[in-house]
Amino acid sequence: MAAQPSNIDTDDAGPNRRGKPRLLYLSTDLTSFLSHKKPVADAAVQAGYDVIVAGSWPGPAFVPGQYEFEIVEIDWRRAPTMFAALLRVVPDILRVRRLLRVLRPDLLHNIDLKPAIIGSLAAGGLPVKIVNSINGLGFAFVDTSLLSRLVRWGCGLVLRRAQWASAAATVVQNKDDAAVLSEKLGLAVETIHVIRGSGVDPRDFDVAPIPDGPPNFLVLSRLLHIKGIHVAVEALRRVRARGTPATLTIAGAPDPGNPSSVDAATLARWSSADGVTLTGQVADVRPLIARSLAVIQPSLGGEGLPKSLLEAAAGGRALIATDVPGNREIVVDGQTGLSVPPDDAEALSAAMEAAAARPETCRKWGLAAREKAAAEFATSLICRQHLALYRRIVALDSRG
Repeated sequence: MAAQPSNIDTDDAGPNRRGKPRLLYLSTDLTSFLSHKKPVADAAVQAGYDVIVAGSWPGPAFVPGQYEFEIVEIDWRRAPTMFAALLRVVPDILRVRRLLRVLRPDLLHNIDLKPAIIGSLAAGGLPVKIVNSINGLGFAFVDTSLLSRLVRWGCGLVLRRAQWASAAATVVQNKDDAAVLSEKLGLAVETIHVIRGSGVDPRDFDVAPIPDGPPNFLVLSRLLHIKGIHVAVEALRRVRARGTPATLTIAGAPDPGNPSSVDAATLARWSSADGVTLTGQVADVRPLIARSLAVIQPSLGGEGLPKSLLEAAAGGRALIATDVPGNREIVVDGQTGLSVPPDDAEALSAAMEAAAARPETCRKWGLAAREKAAAEFATSLICRQHLALYRRIVALDSRG
């Protein structure tokens, strides 16, 4: 079983063990971290960092030595509502601060918005440099309720304080989010770094021929309302009603800890819709990509840079996505696929019909998307960009 924080030997937990700077990643969900950030953590180990990853883990116990870095499980329970999450802020801060006092990292890399807020507050007054990765601004920055507006104000306050107190660097995945952080939250432009996504290795994906038969469209996503999957279901209904026998495969699972999670009644309604297949969570998406004509990303907003689009591009498939931050980093209308307005089932259905009528064009778009993924979003490039940022922060610390 992975070591609990209270079981870590504090005599061996100090900085620079074996002469190495200690890098601690803080994540609410280790499953997501291993899916999206493991290559960066592995690269940091190879670059000479003593790497520890801390977060909650719902799965079976880790096998000692399973990863090149150490895993530390922390009791970081998710809240079903934003209000409930606010009530847990203080206990979470105290829990993470105890962790920081035990592990004494030189660098703290907080992965996603909640760890960025909790980790930055917990690190107050401690000798640790901070990197905050905001992997998409998410529900709180799309929702228009008073509570969400207050949360946005609080996020800006905390991130600015971290920037002032510990020279924190903030990493975002697209230029639109960088503009929001600087213009609306008041972060200094020079502290914001754009590293586009988690990366993908096209060598892991074969480009399969476009399948014969009725066109199949694929959505790879957590089942959240903000992901716009209901728009894709309605778009398919319109496509089929107009005579194109298209199908829609939806791969992913609900996220009960997210206020935007799709409820069971809605899932049942989607499952019963003509032409719609829900697969649940899928470990290997490559066979699904190979069986599709195009991959749809119908998000309403709040994206960083969807990994589903990078994987679809690596698999040589055309991309149909909403024109929102993150999606537009890789979806170039008429070159790598088609861009449509968010929350517009008619526009999405028209794009699906256009793709179904031109499979050869879809094939060309898919190859162009693969070339773009290899040139601009390769895992090796993303890792190098992270390591360059770490080196810069360590160098600033050594001069200070």
